[in-house]
This record gives sequence, C-alpha cells and structure tokens, in this order.
Amino acid sequence: MSEFAQDKFKEYWKKTEVIREYQRMLYTFGDMDLPYVFAAEHSRFKDRTLVRRGIILFQKPQILLPHYYGGPEFKEGFEHAGAIPAEATYLFRAMKLPFSHITNRLVAEELVEYGGLQDVLNRFEEKMKSQEDSETGLIKGILEGADISLMRYSMGLVIKSAPGNVREFFEHIRRQRGEPINPDDRITDEDIKRLFE
Repeated sequence: MSEFAQDKFKEYWKKTEVIREYQRMLYTFGDMDLPYVFAAEHSRFKDRTLVRRGIILFQKPQILLPHYYGGPEFKEGFEHAGAIPAEATYLFRAMKLPFSHITNRLVAEELVEYGGLQDVLNRFEEKMKSQEDSETGLIKGILEGADISLMRYSMGLVIKSAPGNVREFFEHIRRQRGEPINPDDRITDEDIKRLFE
C-alpha cells in the first residue's frame, strides 16, 4: 500500500461529517438496508453541490467471530477498502466488533443541487426532520472519497450497536435454555464460557 493511498484515506476519513445517522441499533438477527444521502462540494462551482443517494446493506452480524476475522468486511461499492490503514484493522480486531459484510449501492443518478454545500445539507436535514425520517443518514464528505465517508458512517453504526447486539445475543441464548432474564442482568464470564459447552 503506498503512503499516498493511506494519506488520502486518512484525509477523506477526517473530512467526513455525519450530519444525521440511523437512530436505532442495527439488527442483531437480521440483515438491514439503510438509506443515505451523501453530499460534497462541486469541484468547479461553489454555488452547486453534488448529491448521491444510496443504500448501505449490513449483513446479519455474527457475534461468534470467524477464525479469519479482521473486522467488518466492506464489499461491493467500497473501492478504497483496501486502503484501510493497518492500525484501523488492528483496532477493529481489538474491539471484537461483530463480523458482517457491508455493501454500498447507489439507488439514483448523481444530482447537482443548486446552493452551497452547507445550504444543501441544511435543506436535506430540515426535510428529514419534517418527515420524521429516522433511518436515512446524511453524510458530508469529499466526492473522490465518498466510499471512505460511507465506511466511516457504517463503522460508527456498528460500534454504536455492538453492545446491544451482544446483549440481545446472550438474551436469545438464555431464552433458548429457559433461563430467566432480569432487566438488571449483566453478561458474565460464565455466560461466555457456557457458549462453548
């Protein structure tokens, strides 16, 4: 991996701003399709903004990690996934995030919206609020690194959801075994050991 690619990756990652995100936890026992709107400054005209609409597909998370685990895997629609810095991959492993395939699909042609980037973002945010849209993400970034911005958005959702996903997984195991679950129950080392009995 060239230094240039990693520098660009980090630059695009840092210049990403998540304006609105999916408001709930990702499903523990099912796949999810989450819509997003990505906006970036037009390269030549400051009074125009480029907008992409798409869907990020999260495969059902696997709490029990495969032997080759290296973090959530970015598949189709993430052309710069190979440029993820080694330290980020190490962090994903250390955090033991649930394993999942994440795919990005555009659902509409790229649009040019008239207005500066912040004005366009404000319009989309107001529209989402008025429609009580709690599922569509609104992401600001640089056009050449749109997929990197979407990786950052996706990882934020995975990290935010991981504790709840693990808790639901253990509650599911306990229900299957007929064990009582109380609201103040905590996951213990014994719970984890019993998974492998």
